[in-house]
Amino acid sequence: MRAGRPHPPDGVPCVARKTLGLTGVMAALLSVVLAADPAPAGAPKDPAIRVLVVKTETEAREAVAQFNAGMAFDRIVRERSIGPERERGGYLGRVDPATLSPAARAAVAGTRSGRLTPVFPTEAGFGVIQILTDQEEQELETQLRKEPEALALLKEGTDLGKRGDLDRALQLLQRAVELNPRLADGYFNLAVGLWKVGRWEAAMAAMREAIRLQPKDFDAYLFLGGWLSDRARPDEAVTYLERAAALDVNSLEAWRKLAQAYDAAGRARAAVGAYRRALGLLGRDDPALLEAWLAAAMRAPDGPAAVEAARKLRGVRPGYEGFVTVGDALLLNGEAEAAAQEYRKALGLAPASVRAQVGLAAATARLGQRESATQHLLAAIRLDPSNPEHYQALSRLYEEMDRLDLAIVALRDGVAAASGAPRATQAAMLDRLAALYERAEMRREAEQERRRANALREP
Repeated sequence: MRAGRPHPPDGVPCVARKTLGLTGVMAALLSVVLAADPAPAGAPKDPAIRVLVVKTETEAREAVAQFNAGMAFDRIVRERSIGPERERGGYLGRVDPATLSPAARAAVAGTRSGRLTPVFPTEAGFGVIQILTDQEEQELETQLRKEPEALALLKEGTDLGKRGDLDRALQLLQRAVELNPRLADGYFNLAVGLWKVGRWEAAMAAMREAIRLQPKDFDAYLFLGGWLSDRARPDEAVTYLERAAALDVNSLEAWRKLAQAYDAAGRARAAVGAYRRALGLLGRDDPALLEAWLAAAMRAPDGPAAVEAARKLRGVRPGYEGFVTVGDALLLNGEAEAAAQEYRKALGLAPASVRAQVGLAAATARLGQRESATQHLLAAIRLDPSNPEHYQALSRLYEEMDRLDLAIVALRDGVAAASGAPRATQAAMLDRLAALYERAEMRREAEQERRRANALREP
């Protein structure tokens, strides 16, 4: 368990976390898999073992399959085991086979060192034992002898980090994990300290090692996912934040960060679901989360979610912009008449709202009311004459009405308004203007606009 629970990655403190000691682990596990009979005198050298205990036989066989595919057994134990032996990768040292339960004793009897026993039943479910080689046991025992010193260094380093002496803290934490490479909390606190001093890659590498050693460490996944997001690596961040959310489905912080990572990775539809979950966990309508949810729904596009988010947002931010926002969402959802009503309400409160005029133009055009739509676009142009998008929308509307002359005039005015826009934007508008001239059989003018467009594309 932990002496202090880490804060989310935003604050990045150097956090104290206590590694579970060995006291009690052996006894707790022995109560599950071992019998009470004493070992007979003169017994041959006892095997050193690791043990995995899971609830079902299927899980046990899946663990065996993972081992046969090349995964280290101690990692499998840390990921799957339901017992306290998980903290040590299942290691129990040398155990007298005579003290094992009959099923475990029979499984061990026919297994050579370096191999796994067959699956056998235990009081807690089903077990698998790894018989260690002498070399493996010697390495583990060497590490265990160093463990008290490593734990002392972990505590001292963590305390120094909390007091702000990061340079010394990092030295001690680095020494702790060198003495005990399986010290997950050592890697965790080392990672936090490295992040605080700006050693980003080293920090993330240390946190990945903490996760490898402790695959169900919620905090480690949350920190690493947040760090990857901070370093503009959203696709990688999603992987770790999804795991964090799976480990603690009620963590607001995990779902909020996961939603943001989905957004940054261009996965708007997934972001919609994550934002919804975060809002549900928060239990109230937070404006910032609602805005993020609405923006993701609009990009998805997810009309029903956009309408729901927009209406909730209007509840916490009343005013004409709320009506415009709901109108935009309704339009996305195919509800043009309802959207038009919202835009009209907005214009009633703010007649100079460009967004409301443009939105009402889109809604009325969709309803087949093109003349009305053109009037609203002209009103938007009067209010915001420097925005080329309004001219382009008006030109397209005139084109749909078979008014090529007005479509050309509108787009020509738009080209003039776009003089400060990016060259690619200007070139695209000129290409479309040339196409309109072609339709109007004004070939000389069309060729002239194409030359202007090509000149803009030249380096």
